[in-house]
Amino acid sequence: MLKILRTLGILIIALLIMGFGPSSYKHGRKYLKQGDYPKALEMLTDAVNLDPENPKIHRDLGIAYYKSGQHEQAVDELNLAKEKLERDGNVVFYLGMAHENLKQYDEAVEEYSNYTKLRRFSRMRKKIQKRIYWLARQAADQWVMERMEMEKMIDTNSIPDNTIAVTYFKPFGVSKELEPLHMGLTDLLIIDLSMIESLKVLERIILKEIYDELGLASTDVIDQATAPRMGKLLGANSVVTGTFTGLTEERWRVDPTLALIKLGVPQPLESVEGRIPGFMQVEKDLVIEILESLNIPYTQEEKEKILGNIPTESLQAFLAYSRGLDYLDNGMYNQAVTEFENAISIDPGFSNAKGQLAEASSLSEPVESIDELESAWNSALASEAGRAELLKATVDTLFQGDVERVPVPEPTPPEEVSVEILISW
Repeated sequence: MLKILRTLGILIIALLIMGFGPSSYKHGRKYLKQGDYPKALEMLTDAVNLDPENPKIHRDLGIAYYKSGQHEQAVDELNLAKEKLERDGNVVFYLGMAHENLKQYDEAVEEYSNYTKLRRFSRMRKKIQKRIYWLARQAADQWVMERMEMEKMIDTNSIPDNTIAVTYFKPFGVSKELEPLHMGLTDLLIIDLSMIESLKVLERIILKEIYDELGLASTDVIDQATAPRMGKLLGANSVVTGTFTGLTEERWRVDPTLALIKLGVPQPLESVEGRIPGFMQVEKDLVIEILESLNIPYTQEEKEKILGNIPTESLQAFLAYSRGLDYLDNGMYNQAVTEFENAISIDPGFSNAKGQLAEASSLSEPVESIDELESAWNSALASEAGRAELLKATVDTLFQGDVERVPVPEPTPPEEVSVEILISW
């Protein structure tokens, strides 16, 4: 008798799981769409407890947590969903927003970047890319503030040996027109040194934030007293700094200095000299000088990649680009746009300028609140869902052979066209 009762109990539990589980999920989704988030959380929690391996339940529960303002729980559930639904736009988008609400800007940028790769033709892509640019600056500011607050506790011995920062080179004895080269030179050095796989190079955006916090202008000299603190705050074992001097109207010389933070002493490097119209060669010579002075091993392939990185051979285009970087770093986005456009008009193949132009253009526009971003997302979902329904109706009608009844869509602006299939939740 006991065995029969036990078997009966197991059958009842199994029936409850089979019947109640899908019902809980169905009701949870209904409450989520209706905006009744407490009930949605209740139903979806029941559903996930009964079917913990179902990634769609984790996804919708994560969204319900997000809607309820419980962002840490949202991240947990959405990450569980992402393990099996890594191409689900809803998962990635809400993960980005949840991290952003938690001020986890690096993680938010990562998820938003994943979205732009996943949904390359989405009408939301431009908005998301704009947010990435903005959040990258928030992340840099947050990182620098944290470093400033914990400065006394930073142990320089804990800084990895392969970390390097390139500061701005101070111009001496050059014309006003050539002074912006100090921005472009630093930018190029960072890009080229980043091609060495064994090196970790600090980004220029971090450098700008540190300069601001230390009350320095980009043309200030980083001297023997300043460099160790700069390296400590940046988390860089080596700090490249120096000056460049105009020798004649046609020639210039760069005098680099390498500050080794753990040793606490500056190490002057050999000067690099060349023609101003051939400014790129001077920069390449400087990169090799830095690598050899640090005894950084590099492959022939890496060297060829560096030497082959010639974004432009036009000095005027590079000067416009350098001025644009200066404006960009100082938040003068409209002026930056003008300079990057000028650089591109001089050299239409200047890809670096095109990339910076996209960033400056995005930052020149007001940044949406996160609620406005979500509202735009919901609008995009509805629009894409409508187009998906239209496509389905068109295909069905064509299969029935009734061409005259094929639905005719409303004209769609080119930037809103999407060829992706919406993952409906």
